[in-house]
Amino acid sequence: MKEIKPKRIFEELAELGVLGDLLQYQWREFYEQDEKFREDVNEILLKYSPCEVTVLEKYLLEQLCQSLQFFIDYTQVWMNRRL
Repeated sequence: MKEIKPKRIFEELAELGVLGDLLQYQWREFYEQDEKFREDVNEILLKYSPCEVTVLEKYLLEQLCQSLQFFIDYTQVWMNRRL
């Protein structure tokens, strides 16, 4: 049986399409500094937001860039050893 849970305020704000703006302008420092909060809110944005969310897109692109940079640095060391 599926458990019924009440909606959190962040879920409602995401459904209304305003959570991204709040994170970008009013709660920006808190969003950038608190990793747990950022992960929770990003998950909510992915699930409930009816439109594109620039703050989430920016965060995910930054994570992708960091991963790719790590890959480039790691393979560069390997390539230098090979030559």
